[in-house]
Amino acid sequence: MRIVVIGYGRVGSRTVSALHKDGHQLSIIDKEGTRLSAASQLEPINLVQGNGIDVDVQREAGMGDADVLLAVTRDDNVNLMAALVARTHFKVPRAIARIYEPSHAEAAQEDALLTIVCPTLNAVDLIVDRVDKAARGIQEPAVPLVTRPRSRQPGDDSRYILVAGGGKVGVNLARALLDSGHEVAVIEQDAPRAAALSNKLECPVYIGDSSTHDVLEEAGAGRARVFVAATGSDQDNLIACQVAKKVFGVPKTIARASNPKNEAVMARLGVDSTVSSTAIIQHVIERELPTIRIKTLLSLHDGAFQILEYPIDSSSPATGKLVREINLPSEANLIAILRGPNTVVPRGDTKLIDGDVVVGLVNSAQEPSLRSALLGS
Repeated sequence: MRIVVIGYGRVGSRTVSALHKDGHQLSIIDKEGTRLSAASQLEPINLVQGNGIDVDVQREAGMGDADVLLAVTRDDNVNLMAALVARTHFKVPRAIARIYEPSHAEAAQEDALLTIVCPTLNAVDLIVDRVDKAARGIQEPAVPLVTRPRSRQPGDDSRYILVAGGGKVGVNLARALLDSGHEVAVIEQDAPRAAALSNKLECPVYIGDSSTHDVLEEAGAGRARVFVAATGSDQDNLIACQVAKKVFGVPKTIARASNPKNEAVMARLGVDSTVSSTAIIQHVIERELPTIRIKTLLSLHDGAFQILEYPIDSSSPATGKLVREINLPSEANLIAILRGPNTVVPRGDTKLIDGDVVVGLVNSAQEPSLRSALLGS
């Protein structure tokens, strides 16, 4: 598969490494020559220095022949515009863009073939799931404490969650937890931001350093069932979790890790659970790419219709079914089956088997439905 990756930072480098091992044909676009130098050892690979939103730069990277675009820079607007240029100008069959600000994702909702990966919301969903499990008593074995925690205050069975960090992750997490019925409080070190949050959130907002004793005590850490450190600083999150657990005896601590390399360190130092935005993005991309096992043969009417190849294997829901048994979209048709050296014209009683490559004609808007019918979700 031909994949163009825009951005060779922490996420891009990890993703490129995994895709390179899988044998994909890769092109990398990055504004920084030093980053591209680090990728030069991955041969064969096409390296292009420049702005990923530039049409000429995308053309040099081979966007016109690409199957997938991955836009994973740290700039939401660059990622969105790069994806939109690739989709509209080069008709790339599929684009995936990393977006940190949830509201930015709304700009791309009309394009079914543009996938938005929002680590902010993904991290919130993951943390909420872990918080709910902790609130129900489903948690990992307690980590041995180096110092003796103070005795728990009344209300051990409460749903009180203390969130450190009033950034995008912290705010969205607090809102999600409040909607789930938890009692929530937020700690934010920046006073103006904390004042603004007080008007946005229907929960207490405390001002101060969440890794300090006095601030945690004022925020009621002694009765919290879960403490979530969601600031953008790994070291602040680690120390805050340690103080919450070792001094206040919080049963469950969860830390956001900006650098996935720090997750193992945090675990060894007593943090119960970690959430890495970088790892989340990579996981979502890896989860998305297996569904893009599709080769585009031809685009018709400015991309309104496409002819594509879908490789069928034993895990495909269409394997073993007759063509007439497959729930095809209204504007889709199977026009050929490549079966080894043979080409089969599909009829209603033609059975699909493991190893078939199905050639389909589909309205681009209905392509996800055809893909789901043939390859699954």
